[in-house]
Amino acid sequence: MAQKRNRKVAVVQCLGGCHAEAVIPRGDLAGDCSQVLADHPDGILKCKWGCLGMGSCVAACKSDAIHINSFGAAEVDRGKCVGCGLCVKACPLGLIRITTPEYPVYTACMNQDGGAQTRKDCSVGCIACGICVKNCPADAVRIENNHAVIDEAKCIACGMCAVKCPRGIILDADGIFTVKA
Repeated sequence: MAQKRNRKVAVVQCLGGCHAEAVIPRGDLAGDCSQVLADHPDGILKCKWGCLGMGSCVAACKSDAIHINSFGAAEVDRGKCVGCGLCVKACPLGLIRITTPEYPVYTACMNQDGGAQTRKDCSVGCIACGICVKNCPADAVRIENNHAVIDEAKCIACGMCAVKCPRGIILDADGIFTVKA
């Protein structure tokens, strides 16, 4: 009997793009994310943790499931994504991870700077305020490296963290609790 494979999908853990102030405008750059990072090791955005938006993940995706959105950040079409992980390998900043559709609530920020610096660098970055932690009934959210992390093993997908997040960086991929990213 064939074993059923659990479906996987990718999520991009950055909502930044043009929300993060550019140090070097993308229009002045050539190459993919890896090349841009090699040429500019300090990054092209004030938020050095943010999506470079140069499309390494887009080029790697064989399912046409990932694109650069109008904010200049990578975005996954969960309906097309097959969870192969090619985009994960292509992202030089490690902003993409594989999960299952049963966990639609995720943090769209991997910034490790403190809250005050994050406020200066990105209008939607996690400031580690802890409101999500305080409002999670399942004790599934914690602050780690100055950003919210959701433990999928504990998460009940209630969306309380997403609803309460003052910066709007905890998202619900299904669009039930928050607007789809």
